[in-house]
Amino acid sequence: MADSRRPSRSELARQIVRQEAGALVKLADALDEAFDAAVDTILNHPGQLMVTGLGKSGLIGRKIAATLTSTGTPAVSIHPVEGLHGDLGIVNRDNVLLALSKSGQTDELIRLVVQFKQLGGPVIGVSAAGSRLAELCDVVLALPDEPEAGPLGLAPTTSTTMQLVLGDALAMALLDARGFTPDDFAQYHPEGHLGRRLLLRAHDLMHRDAELPAVRIDATFQDLLAEIEAKHLGMACIVDESGGLVGVLTDGDLRRLLIRGDSPHGRTLPELLRLSRRGPSDPPLLCSAVRPYTPVVECRNIMERSHITHLVVTGDDNRPLGVIRMHDIVQAGVS
Repeated sequence: MADSRRPSRSELARQIVRQEAGALVKLADALDEAFDAAVDTILNHPGQLMVTGLGKSGLIGRKIAATLTSTGTPAVSIHPVEGLHGDLGIVNRDNVLLALSKSGQTDELIRLVVQFKQLGGPVIGVSAAGSRLAELCDVVLALPDEPEAGPLGLAPTTSTTMQLVLGDALAMALLDARGFTPDDFAQYHPEGHLGRRLLLRAHDLMHRDAELPAVRIDATFQDLLAEIEAKHLGMACIVDESGGLVGVLTDGDLRRLLIRGDSPHGRTLPELLRLSRRGPSDPPLLCSAVRPYTPVVECRNIMERSHITHLVVTGDDNRPLGVIRMHDIVQAGVS
């Protein structure tokens, strides 16, 4: 028979989450000038930041190193034992060591820190205040003395959560101090979803040259239809005598004219452009043309807010260079 005094699984889960969240609040309140000193120490040393820890702290250290590296602070994870068996060969005075340990009493970690101080630069400790590790470090980010979450209170839970969040805080503070931009982030993540969102520009996806549908303003309605049909993009650019963009007509524009009873047959292209203008109840057209280096994500936003599916890409002289479609953006995985 189940013990009615024991919490259900979901109740236990809520208790653990709340306990760890409470510890994070205490961690936030405890951050002081030592955190500023840790950031300045890392900024003032041009070498890789080396992150170390043993057991679960070591696993958290690997994640912290990865986050730092991807946000402008080159970092590498080093195992305390492997470090004492040759990996310290990469250390010099330009390196800073970030050492993680809840207790700050782990023998292997202490030995690594002692050896690092002979070879490298400053040591930043993430540990209990007053520990052996804290005594060896140049800067100490003391973790609040909070019990581990869970029925036994033994497995690293609350402590590793605080380490992880403190690592995130360090990475973001360094990102801000370095002036790290979205474009910088995209350069480090070129194949990821975020990289595609940030790196792709209109010229990367546009239909150009022979694929570009365009007719002159003095062309006939039949010429317009033939160009739309030939280029298979569902639209055509209308250009003036010098090739500058005058407007855009889509097959959707022509259908709406027919539905309203304004037959496009026999009308001039200037008339069709005038008749296709949006009514007061329609969403405003933000723009119909963008420059080649406009981010694709911005092109998508313009299309969504304007309720359109095409944008013309123009040069500085207002001549059409290509057409980018919502379909192309979706296929490229930009959302």
